[in-house]
Amino acid sequence: MNIKRALISVSDKTGIVEFAKELEKRGVEVISTGGTAHLLSESGINVKQVSDVTGFPEILGGRVKTLHPFIFGGILANFDEKSHIQDLERHNITPIDMVVVNLYPFEEIQKQTRDEDVLIENIDIGGVALLRASAKNHRNVVVVCDPADYEKIIKSLDLCGDVQLHDRRILALKAFYYTMKYDATIHRVLSELFASEKFEHMTFERFSNPHVDYEVLDKVDDKLIKLSEHTSESLAITLGAIVVSLDHSLIVGFNDSTPTSMVNIRNSGGRLCDLTGTTVVLRRLTNDIARKLKESTFKTIACEEIEDIDFARESLKNKKIITYSYLKSLDNLENIKTASMLENILLRTTVNVSNAPQLLLSLMPKYSIIAELEDGFFKFEVDLLSPTEALEKILEKTPVKIINVYVNGPVDTVFKKMCGENGINIFTI
Repeated sequence: MNIKRALISVSDKTGIVEFAKELEKRGVEVISTGGTAHLLSESGINVKQVSDVTGFPEILGGRVKTLHPFIFGGILANFDEKSHIQDLERHNITPIDMVVVNLYPFEEIQKQTRDEDVLIENIDIGGVALLRASAKNHRNVVVVCDPADYEKIIKSLDLCGDVQLHDRRILALKAFYYTMKYDATIHRVLSELFASEKFEHMTFERFSNPHVDYEVLDKVDDKLIKLSEHTSESLAITLGAIVVSLDHSLIVGFNDSTPTSMVNIRNSGGRLCDLTGTTVVLRRLTNDIARKLKESTFKTIACEEIEDIDFARESLKNKKIITYSYLKSLDNLENIKTASMLENILLRTTVNVSNAPQLLLSLMPKYSIIAELEDGFFKFEVDLLSPTEALEKILEKTPVKIINVYVNGPVDTVFKKMCGENGINIFTI
C-alpha cells in the first residue's frame, strides 16, 4: 500500500465520511482541519488535527491553517531528488501521499449576495494552494477535488495498492481546471462588483461552447480598447470596436459574446430593422440611430461618439450606454490576438483583420457563415456539421440577393455549386 497518509479538508462533505472510513480500513492515516476533522471524528474515524502536525494553532479565524512547511513540505517533496529527502529527514517532515480538498463555495455564495465582505471571506486560499501543490507533485501525491472520484480511487487501491500514474495525471488536470474556474468566477464577480471604480482590465469570456460554462482569457486584445466601465459584455464591445474601426459604417450585434447580425448603414440607407442581439456596437450614436434602437432587442449600446448624450439617455433610458476609446491606432494593425474554444481548452489565435467578417468568424464555431447582402445587411448562420446546410438556411430565409459568403471551415462541391448558381463570391478563412 503506497498511500500511507492523507490530508482531508473539504467544504463539500458529500461522501467524505465513507471515503475516509475506507482509507482508514486500508491503513491510511487521516489528517484534517476544522469542521472536516470534527465530522470525521464524530463518525468514529481516528483523525489527527493539522495543528498537531504543525505544532501551530489555526489563526485569523481559520484563514491560516495548512500554510506551513510541515504540510507543504510533505506535499511538495519530490522523492527522485535526494536533497528533498534529506530536507524531510533534517526537519522531521513526514510525507503526505494524498490530498483531498474542495474549496469554499464561492460560486454558490455569489448567487445569494453581492456583499463584498461576505464574498471576500468565501475566497479560499489554503485549499487552492493545497490543490496546486499536490497537482504539481502528482507523481508523488494523489490529488482529489471531486467526490465523484472517491469510489474509483478505493477500487484502484484495492487493485494495486496505489493510484496509477495515468489516473494521477487526470486527477491533477481536473484539479488545475477546478482552481482555474474558481479563480475565473472570482474575477468575474469582483469585476462586476468593482465596476463603479472603473475597472478597465480587458477580459474575453466565451459562452458559445456547449461543453463548458465559460472560460476567461486575459489580455488577448493587448489592451487595444478602453471601456468607460467594465461589463459582462466586454468581449462583444471590444470585438465590435475593432470591427467598426475597419469600416465606420458598420454596426454589429451580439448575443452575449457571439456575433449575430451586422449592417453597413451607408449601404442600407439608414435601415436597422434586421439587426438583432443583446449588445450592439457602432462608431457614432446619432439621434436618428438612438430613435431607431429605442424599441430594439438590444440591452447595451456601445459607441465611440454620441451626438447628443442627453437625447440618447432619454431615448434609451431602459438600456445601458457604454463608450469605448482606442488606446492605439488600428490603422496599420495587421492582426489581433483573439480567444477560441476547443473542448475545455482555450486557445490564443492570431487573426488577420483585413475585413470584418473574417475577424468575426474567428470567434464563431466552425462551419459558421456570414452572408453579405446587396442591401447592406449581413446574415449569420451556424451549422456545426456542414457549411452547406448553413448556406441553405440563409438562402431559404433571405429574399435579398447575396453578394458574398464568408465561411470559417472547408466547403464541398455542393456548396461551391450553390454559390455559382446564385452568383455568390466565396471567401474562406
